[in-house]
Amino acid sequence: MIRTEEIYDAATDDAAFEHLACRLADAVGARSGVLHWGDSTSTVAEISYSGYFSGEQMALYDEEFLYDDIWGEALDGKASNRVWNCEAFVPDAAYEGSRIYNEWIRPMGDDTFRCLGGIIRHGDTIGHIGLHRGRTQRAFAQGEVESVQNIVDHLGRMFDIRRRLGRAEHHGRSLHATLDMVDHAVFTLSASGALLNGNRAADAMLRRQDALVMRQRHIVARNPQDDLALQAALRAAAAREATHATALLVQREQGQPYMLSVAALSVGDTRQIVVIVTDPQAHDASLANRIRALYGLTRAEAEVVSGLCEGKALEQLAQERGVALNTVRTQMKAIYLKMDCSRQSELVARVARLPRFGGAQA
Repeated sequence: MIRTEEIYDAATDDAAFEHLACRLADAVGARSGVLHWGDSTSTVAEISYSGYFSGEQMALYDEEFLYDDIWGEALDGKASNRVWNCEAFVPDAAYEGSRIYNEWIRPMGDDTFRCLGGIIRHGDTIGHIGLHRGRTQRAFAQGEVESVQNIVDHLGRMFDIRRRLGRAEHHGRSLHATLDMVDHAVFTLSASGALLNGNRAADAMLRRQDALVMRQRHIVARNPQDDLALQAALRAAAAREATHATALLVQREQGQPYMLSVAALSVGDTRQIVVIVTDPQAHDASLANRIRALYGLTRAEAEVVSGLCEGKALEQLAQERGVALNTVRTQMKAIYLKMDCSRQSELVARVARLPRFGGAQA
């Protein structure tokens, strides 16, 4: 039988998991083998095939014969975490008359006829194992059943580790995708200032090098005076007694300076620093649609509100939109009524509380 280490190598190594069914089949003299696991008996998250059947043949099985698997159906009524010789409860005559044998096995010129199988449960993970031989090959011996039984618990733990790691990886991707939606560059630094992570906007900012650059894994400002202020803010955030966020401006080659917010956070016993960079000239293309959804504004009214939030005067908005100033003022009256406010400053402050999304959300 294979070494226990090989099973646990498959917990974290995708290539080792992909090859594991083949290793198990070889270990007991089976002609083919399959391992798969999921969160329930009806879902499959990952599969390891021995390679005996082609990808096209297995795809046909998944599409047309999965629920006609006479061995799998029989195993559903058996105790979990046991390996069974399916010949003991699926008579030859029943298998010979099954749809899977006559419409999948035989048409491909195969004679797969014997199976060692079982359902493996560990925690919230449910796995299956199947090892097969042909009709002309000898039946599985009791010693072979026992040798596979001896590794069932290890297989269950391996399945569960892969499930947990997969969930953690999915959780991480989900959080990263969420940060990528935000129209701010977000940097996560260690307490020493080394870059740990950044969202898509942060990566783009470092590629531009118009204000911030990377030096030996540390973020620095191109302008020396700005960098003095930035490094002081990072040191203050790294201090154990630091509890308040701070902010500073960093000049760029062209345009208004970036606004940097610096704060500390604790991850377990580890202190980290978060730097959020805001571009005051960035345009949130999704804002008008969100304002319309919130307050029932017309498209024109929402465009007026968006323009006000960008600091434009009513006269400028009228000129840009090619309408009379009185038209914009009339729209403002409707906007105040729908948003239940009476001052332009109140209107802008309310909209400013909405999160800013990147251009991809338009």
